[in-house]
Amino acid sequence: MKKTIISIIVTIAAVTGGAFAHDCALIVDTNADNLVKNYQTNYTIYHNFLPEEAFNQAVVNLKAYCCSQVIPQSCSQKEKNNVPKTYPESAYLFDQILDVMMRRLDGNQELAYGLTPDPTGKERRQKITEIANNTSGTPANQIETLYTTYRTLHADKTKFTEVVLNNYQKNTLATLSLLDKYSTLCSLTKDIYTKMQKDLTIVIWWYADKNSFFSRCESMVNARVKRENGYVKILMVQKSNQLFDESMKAYTKKHFVEEKLMWLWNLVAKVRDIFKTIVKQAPASQSCSK
Repeated sequence: MKKTIISIIVTIAAVTGGAFAHDCALIVDTNADNLVKNYQTNYTIYHNFLPEEAFNQAVVNLKAYCCSQVIPQSCSQKEKNNVPKTYPESAYLFDQILDVMMRRLDGNQELAYGLTPDPTGKERRQKITEIANNTSGTPANQIETLYTTYRTLHADKTKFTEVVLNNYQKNTLATLSLLDKYSTLCSLTKDIYTKMQKDLTIVIWWYADKNSFFSRCESMVNARVKRENGYVKILMVQKSNQLFDESMKAYTKKHFVEEKLMWLWNLVAKVRDIFKTIVKQAPASQSCSK
């Protein structure tokens, strides 16, 4: 009964413009479990892109928000007690999937709800972190080469969905770079969401709202990539300056310390030899020395 009421409410909200529309009907009663099972069985083509555990986390986060903010009366006390402490403030499965995938691409397992990070994102994070934490400077062209490797866009490959999906979990950067994954994130998420709309009658109202979900997604991804561009530029300058400082210190040490000390030592040695010669050539000195 509750599920029917919620479904009617969601349908009315969607028809009236989507102002109060949401996907919370997906998690009422046993719907959340059915949603996960449906993805496991009927969406295997997307599992490289969105692993089952990642999709499950998106559903858990959706349930957490809906049970606490939207339809608490439709959730049992046990369900309310078992929701995670932190979750995105959104009642749309699209946003929840996007959040999980963005976190996985960042390459930090802790940030990604403990899920396995995207292999390319993890590898890239490890390399850039190693450079950042290295006590020695790094040539700017070395950082630029690393940046280019992960930020090359393979337009000839990303235009084919099957190529992206087949290579998503592989660390073959010549086929699919990190930027390729970011650039196809919104469209693939939209594909999943659109297909589920046909299967499950979930809420999709971007068509009446100038593609709001998709546009917001692309804006978010572009902002994320832009921030990292800025970070890499700062890192290049910092590490180049550090390398320059190290070179200057080494030169200063060699020229003003080592070479000057050597010159001083040679001078002392010459003065000593002169005094020895004087002592040997002076009879009075030899007499005094006995």
